[in-house]
Amino acid sequence: MLRFLSILPLPVLYAVFGAAAFLARIVGWRRDYVRTGLARCLPEATEAERARVAKEFYAYLGELVAEAVHGSRIAQDDLVERLRFENAEVVQDLLRDGKRVLLLASHHCNWEWLLLRCSTAFGVPLTAAFKPASRARADVELTAMRSRFGATMVTARQVVNHLVAQRGAVRLLALVADQSPAPGNEQQHWLTFFGTETAFFAGPGWLSARMGYQPVYISMRREGRGRYVARFVPLLAPGERAHPERTLEAYVRAVESAVRERPAQYFWAYNRWKRTRRVYD
Repeated sequence: MLRFLSILPLPVLYAVFGAAAFLARIVGWRRDYVRTGLARCLPEATEAERARVAKEFYAYLGELVAEAVHGSRIAQDDLVERLRFENAEVVQDLLRDGKRVLLLASHHCNWEWLLLRCSTAFGVPLTAAFKPASRARADVELTAMRSRFGATMVTARQVVNHLVAQRGAVRLLALVADQSPAPGNEQQHWLTFFGTETAFFAGPGWLSARMGYQPVYISMRREGRGRYVARFVPLLAPGERAHPERTLEAYVRAVESAVRERPAQYFWAYNRWKRTRRVYD
């Protein structure tokens, strides 16, 4: 299906998925998740303001899906024009100094295009951790799309073993780390996210502190339909030694800041707070 849809021009994809997103909003697809998330994260906003953000989110969701599908055939030059890096020297300088870099993103703006763009931007191979899709066919198609510019895709469960096996050869690692860990996952940490205790994967802090990766958050903003700017935000001060919990805390605060600035571009149709912290967590 992805291969067939990707044949369509991007304007047609916008029209198709824009209509689908409109219907999703009308029928209330994941409406409770969207409303609950916005009420939790934007308590200072009025009901009308949150309703406006929800409407904008559904409209953007159609654009996001259209762009993700187009990602399976987008030309590299076109992608560079559509997704501009504001301060790529932050990453380039770290790599030039012989450091290993951990690029951290979130489900804000177009994370699929961001992966493709970073795959060829820094002159070193990119390895990206991912969570497999629930359907095998979809997983195969998504992995093919995400790796089409040379990124090595490794499941999140296997990423540490992969890094150890590579014996330090992986200098650029990418991770989208704002998903909710499974209840039985031992590699998680609870932090306050928009005023609520929320479970996060411990990976960003652990990889930084234990494996020597310099953590850099990528903050994206949408400038127009199919037009983005990415800004690289170091999560460690110059000379600062990485600490697992402090690094993870810095990542969470960076995500919060990006979402507060542009809430309609966050992926609200997901139950981020599907469980609460137990006494013994």
